[in-house]
Amino acid sequence: MTESTPIALRAGEGELVGKSVVKAARPELSLIEFEITPGGGVQPHFHKGHSDSFYVLEGELEFHVGEEVVHGTPGTYVLAPPRVVHFFRNVSSEPARVLNLHTPGGFVEYRRELLALQARGAKPDEAFFESHDVFDV
Repeated sequence: MTESTPIALRAGEGELVGKSVVKAARPELSLIEFEITPGGGVQPHFHKGHSDSFYVLEGELEFHVGEEVVHGTPGTYVLAPPRVVHFFRNVSSEPARVLNLHTPGGFVEYRRELLALQARGAKPDEAFFESHDVFDV
């Protein structure tokens, strides 16, 4: 697939990367659909060079973006611009499903490389995360 190839995917279609479904992995954007189990989420982090945004498809999530706390239900959209600390948690007893958009792209490659490291039993170091524009707080 080239950068000029259109993408048209139906529900459930895409490339399975770990437990996520990649909808688009292009230089200009990465679009991933994934599920967050009850109590699951990500630790506070930020990206220096790209925006990270979320669109809630199903369930309930609590987003922390900068100083804001947003209770996200289906239809909620949250954008963390570059350098803004953000994280989320599934605060309900049911799974949640989201679309996650990174602009520009590159996040899918990060996920692929992280899974490959984990499959080899290796732990990523700080340099790995920084090379993929992921900075834990």
